[in-house]
This record gives sequence, C-alpha cells and structure tokens, in this order.
Amino acid sequence: MKNALLVVFVILVVGVIHELPLHGQTGLSLPPEEEVSKKTFIIPLHGMIDGGLFSSLKRRTALALSAGTGLIIFDIDTYGGRLEPAFDISDHIAGIKDVKTVCYISKKAISAGALIAISCNEIIMAPESEIGDCEPIIPSVEGSYQTAGEKIQTVLRAKFRKFAEKNGYPVILAEAMVTKEIEAYYITTEEKPEGFFISGKELDTMTEEEKKGIKSKKLIVGKDELLTMHAREAHEYGFAKHLVEDQDALLKLYNLSSKDVTTLETNWSEDMVRFLESIAPILLGVGLLALWMEFKSPGFGLPGIVGILCLATVFLSKYLVGLANAPEIIIFVAGIALLAIEMFLIPGFGLFGITGIGCILLGLILSFQDFIVPRTPANFGELRMNIFVILCSLLGSATAGLVLLRFMPGIPVFRRIVLRTAEKAEFGFVSSIPIIVSKLVGKKGIAVTTLRPTGKIEVENEFYDVVTEGDFVEKGRVVEVTEVRGNRIVVKPL
Repeated sequence: MKNALLVVFVILVVGVIHELPLHGQTGLSLPPEEEVSKKTFIIPLHGMIDGGLFSSLKRRTALALSAGTGLIIFDIDTYGGRLEPAFDISDHIAGIKDVKTVCYISKKAISAGALIAISCNEIIMAPESEIGDCEPIIPSVEGSYQTAGEKIQTVLRAKFRKFAEKNGYPVILAEAMVTKEIEAYYITTEEKPEGFFISGKELDTMTEEEKKGIKSKKLIVGKDELLTMHAREAHEYGFAKHLVEDQDALLKLYNLSSKDVTTLETNWSEDMVRFLESIAPILLGVGLLALWMEFKSPGFGLPGIVGILCLATVFLSKYLVGLANAPEIIIFVAGIALLAIEMFLIPGFGLFGITGIGCILLGLILSFQDFIVPRTPANFGELRMNIFVILCSLLGSATAGLVLLRFMPGIPVFRRIVLRTAEKAEFGFVSSIPIIVSKLVGKKGIAVTTLRPTGKIEVENEFYDVVTEGDFVEKGRVVEVTEVRGNRIVVKPL
C-alpha cells in the first residue's frame, strides 16, 4: 500500500508540474488553409451538454472564425445536460461578433438545448423536431430528482429573457420554457390587431377598459405546464424562422451548396474525454475499491495499478474539460498523504486521518465543478449534485468491498491468490521456527521497530518477527514474550 500511495503521489504531482494539455486543446493543429472553407461552417452539438462539449465548441468556433466565415450553423440534437456548460456554450455563441449564427434543430433541442438554440440569431427547424422544457432539476435527498427552487429558476429565466430580447424571440414564451407557473396567452386588440403574447399576470392587471379592447384570446401554455413546442408551433409562435425538410433544404435557404460548407465534427480525443467524463463517478468508485483491495493485500500488484489508473483518469478527464486544476489535484494528493501518515506512522485514528479524508472528499468535489465557493443559485445546485454523485460512488465502492469480502474466496479468479486450506500438522505442514524459539516465553526484549501490532524485537542479540496482543508499542520499549503459537510470537509491553 505504501508503494501504491507513492505512485499515486508521483503521477499526479508530475502531471501538475508538467501541466497536462490546456483545457479544450487536444494537441491537434488547425488544418491547412486550403482545406478549410471560408464561407460557411456547420458545427454539430449532439448528445449530452457537458464541459467536454463546451471545450470542443470553443475549438471549432475558433477554427471557423479564423477562416473568415460569415455564417456558422449549429446543428443541435440534444435532450440537455448540465446547467453550467449550457450557460458557457450559450454565452459563447451569443458573444460571437460580426458573424451570423443559426441554430438548426434536426430532431430536438430540449432543456439546455433550448437555451443554446435561442442564443443563436435564427432558429431553423426540421418538420418533426421539438424545442422547450428547460425546467432546472436537482437531485433530492431520496436520490430522485426534483424541480430546482426559484433562486435557480430566476437565473435561468434571465438567460432566456436576455437571449430572446437580443434575437427577437417571444420573451414570455421563452420564460415559460423554464417555469411552469407562467401562464401565457396570445391576444389581439383594437390597437394591436397583429396580436402579441402576454402573461396571465399581465392579463389580470389589465383594466376593464383594456380588457374590453381584446378582440381574441388564445391560451398558449397554462399554469403548471412547461412550454414545449413542435416545429409548426415554434414557427407559428415566432421562434423558428423557417421549417426545412433536411440539411440540403437548409443550405438552399441560404443559397449554399455542399461545396460551400465545411462540417466541423468533434475529434476522437474530444469524444474520448467526454466519454471518460460521463463515467467518472464509476471510475472513481472502482479506483477507491481497487486501492482498498491493494491495502488489504500484501505487496503491490494489480489492484493498486487499477486504482491508480482509475483515479488518474478521473482527474485527467476533469482537467481536460477545465474542471480539475492544480489546486484540486494538490488537495486530493495531500489528503492521500495525510491518510498514509495516519495509517503507517501514527497510532490510532485522529486528526491526520480525519483531515486526510476531508481533503480527499474536497479535492474530488472541486474536481467535478469549475468553481470553489458557490456564488450563484446554479452553483449551489451543481454543488449538491456533485456531492450526491461522489457519495453514490463512495457508497457503491463500499458496498462492492463488502460483497468481495463475503464472496471473493468463492470466485474462481480469486482462488489462486486466496488461501482456502488451513495449514495443519496432519496435512504435513510443520512450523519452520526452531524448537528453541519456544523457550522465548517469559523473556524480555526491545522493540526495534514500532509494533502496530506487528514488527520486530531483539532478544539476546537475535531478531524476531512478533505480534502484540493488540496494543500499539513504540520503538525502543521493553516487551515480554507471553507465548509462541506455531509461527507466531506474541508479546506485550512492560
């Protein structure tokens, strides 16, 4: 176990010192200029919205902008994902200057995907696609999910409101995607025969004279409902500018042909990082379980290697998406070092052990997020989620450890490394300790190593491996041999 902890420390510290690849960079250079179209780029944003996708988006938009493009089409197909990366992606797209941004929803832009969609200047949808339902959810104490409170919803509504106002989408309906208490109507009046959207609260505050001027009223979304629109509704309500059958029709809409367009896909390293980030809680649980198995077995072997690789992979994946930085890694390594000191150098379990466990947990939690102290409601929601995920990983590894303790001797793969037969004299097993050792009973010696509870003592210029009766004995203390049982010499302190 000492060797395992040393290797963990060396690997992680070397990684910090030499600075692993920068966040969002994969070590790949830009393609030659002649291979990059300078007109239009399509950037697919598919699958889970996470930190890896944000890092990939930054690389691909930088590539498009460096080529002098005037139009970037974001092909969105997602059920959503994490809130913080969705904020980062939408802010990044909204911050693109002097370039037209178009969101093409080929199938769905649900939850965080809806936020990203309305951050674009225009939305184009396929006939069977959908957009909406961006109610934030957080894990509950029971392990299920529940709607986030108003503190988080108000931040998300502000994002929707800002992008809707900037790009000309109906603000009330944008907010109705987030909060189900918002009731929205479409009304026409004598003053505005073309019609407009209004919330239920605004409608209730109208004077009787204003209400008399209403020519028609249509309920778009009622109370306790979240707004989710299919393509034709989105077009009717002013979100989708056009409906197109497929991507070819989309290109024709902007007078483009396939030769005018370059699609910038995620590369293999970005896909790998996103995959590793998605299974990080599993890798964390496996890594902790493997290190526990290494601690329970003599020497250094396969469990230690597996544990080191799993934990290093967790931190590497989080580092590459911009979550885990040097401080988080150093805190985690410091926790391991403190725990090792408690286990091997200090008797009992006290300050070093408690502090070490605290540092390990703190380092893990911080590596799952891009902030240290939560400052916004969204931060608090993400913090609760990260604590929940890590506790589940710890619980899973602890459960697996108990199962292995119970059933490992019966598993075929472990039978070769677990002794199942007692070494009894009738089977031919005889102690290798000389008979003279039995005469040690009653003699006194000096502990030449710390006995916790095993170690070495010196008796009459001879050294023996001994075990105490459970007491911790400091080096240099006088001990007495109380009994010899087979190959075990038992001592007690005087």
